[in-house]
Amino acid sequence: MKTEKDLQSYLRRQCKRHTISFDKVESKSRRGFPDCFLVYEGQLVLVELKTPAGTGRLSANQKRVIADLTAHGVVVFIADSISSVDRIIQSIVGGDRA
Repeated sequence: MKTEKDLQSYLRRQCKRHTISFDKVESKSRRGFPDCFLVYEGQLVLVELKTPAGTGRLSANQKRVIADLTAHGVVVFIADSISSVDRIIQSIVGGDRA
């Protein structure tokens, strides 16, 4: 995996494999909103993707938005590798939200 788009494609495939609803978020009204919206058995999860090359960092806006969302009980994950996507998927389908 070289790009964030590659990682997004992998996440989309894994969601399909596990019957998790996946949507790419295109937020024009709130800068810093996480990239992906996942739903599984009534559970909402947001995922912020970062380049697998290790160069992606959360912006100040992203940090603020994620803090606001989590303060309201929304689960937000950050994924920057295949293994982090796999852990997120397992957490969702396995019921472990930690």
